[in-house]
Amino acid sequence: MIDLFKYSNRNKFFSFIIQNIFKLDNKNLSKPFFYKKNINLEFNNDFFYDYLNNNKITKWSGQNPGEHYQSNHDLQKLDNLKKSIKLLEKYLNTEIKGKIFENSKIGRFKIKSLWFTIQKANQGHSKHNHPKSLLSGVYYHQVDENNGGELEIFSQEKKIEYSPKKNDLIIFNSETFHSVKAYYGKNDRIAIAWDAIYTL
Repeated sequence: MIDLFKYSNRNKFFSFIIQNIFKLDNKNLSKPFFYKKNINLEFNNDFFYDYLNNNKITKWSGQNPGEHYQSNHDLQKLDNLKKSIKLLEKYLNTEIKGKIFENSKIGRFKIKSLWFTIQKANQGHSKHNHPKSLLSGVYYHQVDENNGGELEIFSQEKKIEYSPKKNDLIIFNSETFHSVKAYYGKNDRIAIAWDAIYTL
């Protein structure tokens, strides 16, 4: 899978092709943006706890008591998530692509990695970003609304603080730093995070 922008950053000729033939301006990706949509991506609720029971310790979670659970970051490879991932990619390519690349009809966004977190009361997530991708986002499969766990998006101009609702899909550029405040709901908060690249 060719990451068009990774190649354009390495090679001046390829960068010329990207900007002048494909009409993709990577400057648009460096500008902070924040898109949100309430959409049902049809994840199966049983999947998350079945995965947890079979993978109590992952590369990202399980070593330290009290930390929120985080799956491995390769769930895009699983057959039972293909339907949900196709719905996500369809939305990115029909609704978001045109907002970022107004003139381009060549290429598409493709999910590079996908994972989920389960947060219990008093658990959050520290400030970080995803510099190896172009688009990043989070989908809220299950959440007690107005019970903390606000998503914080840090841009040069301002900080956005968003209180998520069930089935909210949040999209931002991957270089943007973000964090999650402590969650206080009675029920587990299940969020699906993902990174996407732009490819042919």
